[in-house]
Amino acid sequence: MTSQIAPPSALPLLASLPHQVGFTPRDSLVLVPVSGTHTRGVLRIDLPPAAQIAQTAATAIGYACRVPDVESVIVVIYTDGPVLDGAGVAHEDLVALVGDRAEACGLRVVGELCVAADGWASYDEAVPRPLAEIAEADPERELRVEPSQWAGIDIAVSEDEIALVRPRLAALSRLPGDAFTRLDDEAKGTTDLADVDAQLAAFDADPYALAERLVTDDAAPDPAEAALWAWILRSPALRDVVLTQWTGDADEARMTREWQASWLRGETRTPDFAVRIAGEGPRPDRARLERARDAVRSLVARTPDSHRASLLAVCGWLSWALGGATHAARYAQLALDLDPHLSFASLVARMTDGGMIPGWAYDPEGSPLAPSWWVAQPAT
Repeated sequence: MTSQIAPPSALPLLASLPHQVGFTPRDSLVLVPVSGTHTRGVLRIDLPPAAQIAQTAATAIGYACRVPDVESVIVVIYTDGPVLDGAGVAHEDLVALVGDRAEACGLRVVGELCVAADGWASYDEAVPRPLAEIAEADPERELRVEPSQWAGIDIAVSEDEIALVRPRLAALSRLPGDAFTRLDDEAKGTTDLADVDAQLAAFDADPYALAERLVTDDAAPDPAEAALWAWILRSPALRDVVLTQWTGDADEARMTREWQASWLRGETRTPDFAVRIAGEGPRPDRARLERARDAVRSLVARTPDSHRASLLAVCGWLSWALGGATHAARYAQLALDLDPHLSFASLVARMTDGGMIPGWAYDPEGSPLAPSWWVAQPAT
């Protein structure tokens, strides 16, 4: 490589990365694509075993090359080990291969940095520096950042809440058909529970308003509404409609509903709109998807095993849509542990195992993947 960010200039970037991705990476390869003097998001991959470093380097640069207008990359290794491993800075072989792949694709590497358990260093200097320098360079150090990419995955189940939701969910499960077929049924069935029937009436009147309320209303759903959502999201066709609305808007959800209905009638026309479930279309509002995932996580905690797998799969897809493959893979596996035949969970697992990223991750018109950071002119 021909240029590097000098260590003093690297500190603001290293301080910003945990805020950009929402956690402090652990045992990770992080790539920061750069266009001009601004970063264009962040890509994180688990550090690979020695036998897979060439494949990982190629995959990482392959992702970076798809970022619009990318000209160069910054490579950052996060390791739980020491910054020096005896032969130099830790994971030098991987960093060198990333550099080779970047050069082959016409990208400059303008920074190679390592953050370890006992310090940090630039690969071109191999001089350990104290981690306190990074903390001191962080203007937002008072803001909480998750300690690792694995933080926040676990969901504590509430048996008391489950006891309230279970009979209401059982009443919904006795209705004819599922939530999607109910949309077009003229004869709307009812249950023997008044609070559940009130929620069904709201669903029948405007399912799109109901979906919007879950991601905009700060109030937690009562047991009847929690049961209704567990019932809704267990319907594959309606689940896709709801996820489309949370990813886009109600108009997109209506188009998806019409297409799903035609498919269930046996028609095979190709969708003439962005298929959000496949990661198509403009980049979603990140805060909106995070609210959706938080809402579904809360449903997981309140729902019996009979419907929990479907909700976990939805958590997995929302994590994937947000760029969180680690969380997505974990939720998919938890869902498959409960229901090995759940196709949506299998789909999420295949996407994460195959390294598939939503197309909107590369949408130049969407909101930034992560806050842009100004890259100082590198030392030459």
